[in-house]
Amino acid sequence: MVKLVPFLRNLFASKRGRLIIVSIILIYSFFSIQISNNSKFQQFDKKDLPLPTTSHSDSINLKKTDVNNSNDIDDLRKLLSFAFPYYPKKPIPRRIWQTWKVDTSSEKFPSDFRTYQKEWTSKSYDYSLIPDDKLVPFLENLYAEVPQVIEAFKAMPMNILKADFFRYLLLFARGGIYSDMDTIPLKDLENWPSVDLNKIKKIKALSNPIQYKNLKSMSPYQYEPGLVIGIEADPDREDWSDWYARRIQFCQWTIQAKPGHPALRELILNITTTTLSSVESTNLKYSNLIDQNFKQDYNVNYRHKRRLDTEYDHSSLKNSKNVDGSDIMNWTGPGIFSDIIFDYLNNLLEHNNDVEIYNSNLNGALPQRSEKKENFKVTTTRKFYEKITNSLKTESHIPWEFFSLISEPVLLDDVMVLPITSFSPDVGQMGAKSSSNRMALVKHMFSGSWKKVADKNAGH
Repeated sequence: MVKLVPFLRNLFASKRGRLIIVSIILIYSFFSIQISNNSKFQQFDKKDLPLPTTSHSDSINLKKTDVNNSNDIDDLRKLLSFAFPYYPKKPIPRRIWQTWKVDTSSEKFPSDFRTYQKEWTSKSYDYSLIPDDKLVPFLENLYAEVPQVIEAFKAMPMNILKADFFRYLLLFARGGIYSDMDTIPLKDLENWPSVDLNKIKKIKALSNPIQYKNLKSMSPYQYEPGLVIGIEADPDREDWSDWYARRIQFCQWTIQAKPGHPALRELILNITTTTLSSVESTNLKYSNLIDQNFKQDYNVNYRHKRRLDTEYDHSSLKNSKNVDGSDIMNWTGPGIFSDIIFDYLNNLLEHNNDVEIYNSNLNGALPQRSEKKENFKVTTTRKFYEKITNSLKTESHIPWEFFSLISEPVLLDDVMVLPITSFSPDVGQMGAKSSSNRMALVKHMFSGSWKKVADKNAGH
């Protein structure tokens, strides 16, 4: 010890010596933190965590499920909250994510996609393209502490299911913008209404905060929204169910989010458990971990209209040969995506009394009945004004009509919903405007091919 003192004194005396000591301290700190984090997670068997329902979560405030102590982790929802905490005051990460079958260095990378990609990479945001052969290693790094998610991803019997799931997992862990390869940005990303604070202030200035039953005192949200989605389908017609999965369907080919957003957590929880429950290779292993009171919630064969189909074999487990279009829509696609968003928003109003809601599309008075003419047709959200206001004031419930026929962004707490023109310009229906419209942000070229494979399976 006596000899060590002069050695340390001499070491501190030189610049190189001080650098060595600082490096040792930093390395020690890093490994101490890693060991500490690992010990927190090792207090329980993560593979045996219960899989709670997302369809019957009325007793839980989904916005406030922060878990600060690993001893409190007793199901997959809490593990996801602990592993990926949500920080609403932080800005949306300035990064772009895309995925494709192969990397850009491959000759098989489509030439038209190179053109589209250049539009994204020319922006000031960080850009990452992840090819199929890197998906699993990437997830194993991100979700190492949530093995059930990784197992669900690997068990999915079709690539389109994995592609959908991966985008949600990316945004939940890292945040930013995800957009399909067959899309093109139309506006500078810093001019999107979600990241331009002046535009956010303008959205609020266009209408008064909307009242709902449980509202007591307003808590102004002064930050960039945590989740930004657009309308994909708003078929204001009687035969809408012949063509679309939901009456109001949210778009999932372009999504913007902050890491850890609770709505994405609920989506990931639902998809993970649906997969582990519905797929042949995992059903037996995980069936006892699912909430036994709501087992049908996680059987994809009971989703949406198929639930009432008495001729369908609801007990059949899924594989690559029997997954069809209905499964895809309601397992990982816009059907379940839209359901989870509505469930989250309604849970938000049910359990919180300070939520800000702005919808300028409801502005203006409806014509009096005596003034209405036979050919008069309301083509804005005001068409549903009475139902919307009654639903909010008597039940604190967001009906689908709240987002129908919107032409301006809607803000509900930290969720921003953009009109159909934002991510679907030029579609020529459902009120979508052209690419030159001020609300047009991303153009979708509709190059997807998953439906052909799904249609082949439909006969089974």
